[in-house]
Amino acid sequence: MELVEINPTNTFLSGEQLIKHRHLEIEAPCGGLKRTQNEGSAAELEEITTALANLRAQLSVPRIERLGGRALATWDEEQQAAAILRKDGKFESFGYSVQGKQYLEYYEALFLLELGRLQLEYHGVNVSVEQAYVLLLGELESEKFSNYLVYSTMSRAGYIVVRHKRHQPTTEAVTRADCIWALLEERTGNIPVASHIRASPLYAIVEKRMEDIKQLIVWPNIKENENCGEPIDFKFDTRKRKANTVSNGDPGCKKACLSTAKSLVELPKTEATFARFKSVFNKFDIVQLKNRDYPAVDDTILPSRRISFDLYLHNEGFKKRTPKTPTFNVMILPPDALFPTHSEIAQSQRQQLHTAPLLVVSVSESKQIQAFLYYIS
Repeated sequence: MELVEINPTNTFLSGEQLIKHRHLEIEAPCGGLKRTQNEGSAAELEEITTALANLRAQLSVPRIERLGGRALATWDEEQQAAAILRKDGKFESFGYSVQGKQYLEYYEALFLLELGRLQLEYHGVNVSVEQAYVLLLGELESEKFSNYLVYSTMSRAGYIVVRHKRHQPTTEAVTRADCIWALLEERTGNIPVASHIRASPLYAIVEKRMEDIKQLIVWPNIKENENCGEPIDFKFDTRKRKANTVSNGDPGCKKACLSTAKSLVELPKTEATFARFKSVFNKFDIVQLKNRDYPAVDDTILPSRRISFDLYLHNEGFKKRTPKTPTFNVMILPPDALFPTHSEIAQSQRQQLHTAPLLVVSVSESKQIQAFLYYIS
């Protein structure tokens, strides 16, 4: 790399030097096939030394930018975030507000710093990109670097990436279908109804309607009883009838049916309706389930199963104050983490953790990412 000599008495660069060093980039040479195991050989040590030298050369490239084109921020120890002192350029999708003061997330500050759009100060001293990695991501290994890697990649790909906020649907957004499915899941899978669905005015109406339909199935109406061929006799015999000790197996005898099996619903009023119910019920194949056959309902979500970011498209009119439904929800998996199962994805969707197609991003130990898109119908 050619060094530029600057006259100590003159701290300004010429126009030719500005053009030459404004967008100077150094590309690291290809190192061949990737090593998967630590061998400790001389060739491996040489490759590591070369890679570190290339990285150091990339970080030490002089960046000539317009000072007025950068935003200014300072590191806030209490908030553990970058406090914005001066904005420059478009900041619609960056930062958050706390008590009227604007802050940048650690991944946002590092991304803007790499792009040359931010000047970060630490106790009045400008922070370099290399120092910002330690300051913003920390010295110890954590999930911060994986989050920043995914954030930087998606932002450079053209998406608007913001921190995920758990969706809290209002009672006005609840539909009749939501109430029906919630009631069915409660009665078949012992899954409690969400509070926002129970608070909806449609919930009581749908619950009453489902109960009426159940009563119509269990207790047929009078017209149906008239059509079944059994006459209605209003003359009652006051004499006591003797109970039959031995059942003749007549399907019309309710007592004979009860002696062998119990019904899953309340018994119909008449003998004929019960016989008709029994003939239909015998056609079903009943399989007894055990406790291990039911999926475990657990409200806790593992850290590797949490939603980290929401992705939006630039051409959809994104507004951070009133965001629409995101294009994708991003779940970041650490190295060697298993991909979520169908039940885990359904559980997170039931808990309103993700309301859009799920983009599962796996980060390997070599800091390479792979993304897989899940559509839940």
